Amino acid sequence: MALVRGVWMYLRDLIGRDKGPFPRESIRLDVGRSPALALEFLLAADILRTAVEPTWEEIARLAAIAAIRTALNFFLDREIREEQRELQWREGRQD
Repeated sequence: MALVRGVWMYLRDLIGRDKGPFPRESIRLDVGRSPALALEFLLAADILRTAVEPTWEEIARLAAIAAIRTALNFFLDREIREEQRELQWREGRQD
């Protein structure tokens, strides 16, 4: 859904722009937030599934999945925040 929304925003901005380049970074940021949220929901679902049938194999698998998803989410969130700061800085310089 986020990809469809991103394509829609891109096409809308491409057709509707009247001066200069449009802010593609903001579209990237909006689309990037969806995978971060999805990773959090997937991790929560894995935790709940493991709580129902807690074997040692499931716990080990959950620990590995949690570490990978947490790392991905951390780096994705950091990238989004850095991009937002840079976008705000650019917008502040253009005013």
